[in-house]
Amino acid sequence: MPKILCVTSHNLDGPDYGGTLRGRNLFQLLERFGEVRVVLAGSHKFWNDDLKSSFGGFELAKAIHFQPTPKYSIADRWRHEFDPRFLNTNWIQARTEDREWMQNLMAEHDLVWIHGLNAANGFGIWRWPNSVLDIDDIPSSFYRSNLAQTSGIVEKLRHRRQIFLWQRHEQTLKERFDAICVCSDPDREKLGDLDQIFSVPNGFTAPKTNPIRQPSSPPKIGFVGTFKYAPNREGVQWFVEHVWPLILQKIPQARLQLVGDESRKGNWQAHPNIDALGWVADVENEMATWALAIVPIFVGGGTRIKIVEAFSRKCPVVSTSLGAYGYDVADGCELLLADSAGTFAAKCLRLLANADEGRTLAENAWQKFLINWTWEAQTSRLTQVIGRVLKKSSNGNGH
Repeated sequence: MPKILCVTSHNLDGPDYGGTLRGRNLFQLLERFGEVRVVLAGSHKFWNDDLKSSFGGFELAKAIHFQPTPKYSIADRWRHEFDPRFLNTNWIQARTEDREWMQNLMAEHDLVWIHGLNAANGFGIWRWPNSVLDIDDIPSSFYRSNLAQTSGIVEKLRHRRQIFLWQRHEQTLKERFDAICVCSDPDREKLGDLDQIFSVPNGFTAPKTNPIRQPSSPPKIGFVGTFKYAPNREGVQWFVEHVWPLILQKIPQARLQLVGDESRKGNWQAHPNIDALGWVADVENEMATWALAIVPIFVGGGTRIKIVEAFSRKCPVVSTSLGAYGYDVADGCELLLADSAGTFAAKCLRLLANADEGRTLAENAWQKFLINWTWEAQTSRLTQVIGRVLKKSSNGNGH
């Protein structure tokens, strides 16, 4: 069986959130194709605490901590701005001995799967032989969404600069990796729709039984996602300040449930009827009590797993357009979409007043989820990706 080396910057033993879920579940699918080992690589300090040889259920080859690098060199600053081959994009890099160790380890494996462009760039390695880059969050798209939400001239210029810099880097990816995975067909088109670019959607684990919902009274509206991620915090803050008061005017007893790492650190005390629950181990039972889930996200790249998580539990969804980006869904069919505070509140109130419509939306989303967005459904896509890389390697073109 092929030997597969997986590189990630996400703590696979940590709480569930988008990057962790994608890495853990895709690596589990890769075990069907070969023997999987994992390298944990990035700048997060908590990796030094209690790391195990069995990491997220996989053999941990090594944990590598990227080091901050000085950014005062005129030459480096010039290259950062003008050279698309400059890889110190975030001013963190692996030590020389760790880079050499990684290059030697790659030579011992038939396939290298790198989850995230930052992990790849952090090693300072230009060409990754026999490789797949899983870029679930396209940087230029992230900054483009920031640009759309910014009004100040200085901030707009800063985001335009980042879009330019990252688009230039993204155009070189086909030279560096044998295959590239993104989360959606629209993202595939952004990178050029080349033969070596594949769409492998984000998914969620299908429940073993048909979800049973028990919406509570008074009604609950819920959000799930890590509050360590700024777009989640900012989106919820927007909802709390601009949408939540409109809902409470009509349904004063309604409650908002916030689930996720560091949700209790938010300044929610100034707003009524909000329960910050922190990280919840049993999200399934918690979400079963919600009348609907919200995805008030305006900034980000890739796709949001919280959408298909709600679909997998037959929970009706109200989302911004960006929140549902990349999924083949339509307003009024699988969910409701809204991008202004008044419309978002009106659509939440619409589902609170009409449970039958919510059940219809959730059932439509559930059926589409089972076909397209379980992790199991991605097996055939991975077969195509791996087949391309291994075929290229066997033909002598992998290096």
